[in-house]
Amino acid sequence: MFDLILRNITQRKLRTGLTIFGIALGIFAVIVMGGMSEHFNTTFERSISLTADKIRVLPEVGLFGASLNESKAGEVKRIPGVSDAYGMLQSPLDPESLGFGGDMVIGIPPEKMESVLKDTKLAEGRPLATGDNYRAVLGSSVAREFNLRAGDEIEIRSKKLERARSITNIRNFTVVGVMEYTGSFFDGGVIIPLDTAQKFYNRGNTVSFVLAVPDPDTDTEELARRIELNVEKVKTFSPAELRKQIEQSLIIFTLITVSAAVLAAIIGGLSVMNTMLMSVSERTKEFGLLKALGADTRDILFMTMGEAALMGALGGILGIIGGGAVVYWLNEYLAARGTVLFTITPRLLVISMLFATGLGIISGTYPAYRAAKMSPMEALRYE
Repeated sequence: MFDLILRNITQRKLRTGLTIFGIALGIFAVIVMGGMSEHFNTTFERSISLTADKIRVLPEVGLFGASLNESKAGEVKRIPGVSDAYGMLQSPLDPESLGFGGDMVIGIPPEKMESVLKDTKLAEGRPLATGDNYRAVLGSSVAREFNLRAGDEIEIRSKKLERARSITNIRNFTVVGVMEYTGSFFDGGVIIPLDTAQKFYNRGNTVSFVLAVPDPDTDTEELARRIELNVEKVKTFSPAELRKQIEQSLIIFTLITVSAAVLAAIIGGLSVMNTMLMSVSERTKEFGLLKALGADTRDILFMTMGEAALMGALGGILGIIGGGAVVYWLNEYLAARGTVLFTITPRLLVISMLFATGLGIISGTYPAYRAAKMSPMEALRYE
């Protein structure tokens, strides 16, 4: 039967080739857009895992630019069940980016760096140490973007408004260490001492948020509520709450990015249906002869749907190869600029292949049904 299916789809090479190409374009879009979605999912997952045991304490007003006084860390630390608490300050490396994506400067107390970046190793150099002033540890993406190593200097800018004028402050920080690749947001981070960050950005004693480390075996949900009740003008996110919010955001992002790709793939599926309808129409006498020779309805159905499934599978393979090649090239191009936007996972490959094959089968169902229901006598008289 497979030999017959293969012979049938190779009889009309141009039409079959165009149909497979239509499916391949749809799967190409699924790989590229799905790769972007998978990258963000993976990045968020790894970012959360680095601080999965900590509670985030943020300003009650969640507007951009809101901050907490560093004294809030002391208040949080006094709550029963909190083992440690410390503030962190974040600001975009490029002030013009307004913090929407891109590299970030992260102010961390040097003695807390190991706590924040647990299990993260340095590719070279050393971590921040107490007493460091204008020193920095770079994420792997930043180091690659600016081609920097331990001992080099990185230029950091801050901007402030003074009497309706924008004043830019520029300072070179000495790179003392470069982190290994983590697959998280920290890859795009420039980590500097917290007190230096506060001074450089003219932030006084404020921080962007506080990380609270629970005691072992403490219920983080209950502790988060306790912090919120006992510390004024803050809101908290337990690890579970943060994960839930991020997952909800990622679902929306995934739907937006993948919907266009799925639409392209469905259009490819319609081309399969059109090809199979034409094929059934042209081969009416052939189907009648097969039935007259004893072929069952099931045999005709299997043969016709098998042709559609094979075209879908071939289109899926071509789409995966093409999409994978483009994603690889884009990642190589973007990596030289310090970022990566695509991740092709085994899950994405399996879904793409099943989707392409399933689309072919679904698109070939109606043509196959028409072919299988033909009366042998009517089919043989068909002109």
